[in-house]
Amino acid sequence: MNLQTIDLNLLLVFEAMLSERNVTRAAKRLGLSQPAMSNALTRLRRTFDDPLFLRTTSGMTPTPLAQSLSGPVNAALAQLRAALEEKREFNPAASEQVFHLLANDYVEILLLPAMLQALHKSASRIRLRFHRPRNLFEPPAASALKDSFDLALGFYADTLTLDASIRSEKLWEEKNVCLASQNHSSLRGKVSLRQYAEADHVAVFYKDEGQGVIDTLLAQKGYARKAVLQVPHFASVPFAVAGSDLIATIPERLGNAFQKQLKLQVLPVPLNLPPFRLAMLWHERFHNDPAHQWLRSLVLKQCVAEPPDKK
Repeated sequence: MNLQTIDLNLLLVFEAMLSERNVTRAAKRLGLSQPAMSNALTRLRRTFDDPLFLRTTSGMTPTPLAQSLSGPVNAALAQLRAALEEKREFNPAASEQVFHLLANDYVEILLLPAMLQALHKSASRIRLRFHRPRNLFEPPAASALKDSFDLALGFYADTLTLDASIRSEKLWEEKNVCLASQNHSSLRGKVSLRQYAEADHVAVFYKDEGQGVIDTLLAQKGYARKAVLQVPHFASVPFAVAGSDLIATIPERLGNAFQKQLKLQVLPVPLNLPPFRLAMLWHERFHNDPAHQWLRSLVLKQCVAEPPDKK
């Protein structure tokens, strides 16, 4: 018999008849009307070319063929129910899954050490692969999150404009600060707008990015930023500032992280700059996946509400 020719719903009719030995009770169990149940039983008998259930004084008694089918059919339906109804679980301690994250180096500096510690304690066989975005503020396409990356972590300010298939969660928000060496020749604890505009800057520009918001705001006030050094990442900025009279405008957490080690000044920016909003993005196809839910939880646990205290 070809399985493709069988309506698998008829197996539920067969199961109910085996259990109830009564057409009316079997119909009630399946939520069918009496005529619908009779019709299904007729189709079932035609499919197997056997009466399957015979009316006797003790109820509808299964034929020898029905008795031989009862074990395999009940086992198959039980296995199918278990596969469909059992909640999938994820065991991070046993998993060897590889997660791909799209993130800038700011995220790596501030989140990666804590994530690795957490993995070492409870999920040492899981592997992370970080990939660099082409743009600092532009979110990835929905197709990229669907097919290439489990998460995107970055400065995604306007989540209302995201594709409908992209889910998001805010991790934290922080202000901009001005970074300068403690040995800077003219800055001591504060920086005026004129000093800020006339200073030599380190600027972070990713590929394909044009003029930034700092340059726009300075131009509105009649100034132009002198970006004598442009880099495509954050990691080298504190080091460039520490050994020169250059200044930089970076997220506060990053400045605080290097302040003591590199002997830096972390100063208020004399411009009304929008804050950095760090967000986590993922595709809706992974929203209910237990492994992905665990990954998102791992990231969230490493996020603190406030920037670290200056020391």
